[in-house]
Amino acid sequence: MDSVGTHSFSKDEHLCSRKAMEELFGGGHQSVTAFPIRAVFMPNGLETVRVMVSVSKRYFKRAVKRNRIKRQLREAYRLQKEKLLPLGGGLDIAFLWTSDEMMSTETVCHKMQNLLQRIHEAMAGD
Repeated sequence: MDSVGTHSFSKDEHLCSRKAMEELFGGGHQSVTAFPIRAVFMPNGLETVRVMVSVSKRYFKRAVKRNRIKRQLREAYRLQKEKLLPLGGGLDIAFLWTSDEMMSTETVCHKMQNLLQRIHEAMAGD
């Protein structure tokens, strides 16, 4: 990745493929949790890390609140994704919100930092 775009979140970093999502949630995945965020991940055989973000309608009926949390998760990932760059291989990661309460952006960033560190350790250990 070039030094100019290290904090970008481009389209090729989004996990959009239904087939890839089915593989991710179908089996052979690992997961780590830093409440209220759960990360489900597995190697994808590509060079890039692809990410999806999900907030359940069960916890937040109003789309405005779901969208705010998704923006917070994407921004926290975007600012700290360089922690995953030394891995070399690609990953598919799904970040799932598991609480019915909204949190501050600082808290979300701190939890994301913890998750990315744990994902890096889990992948480095394999």
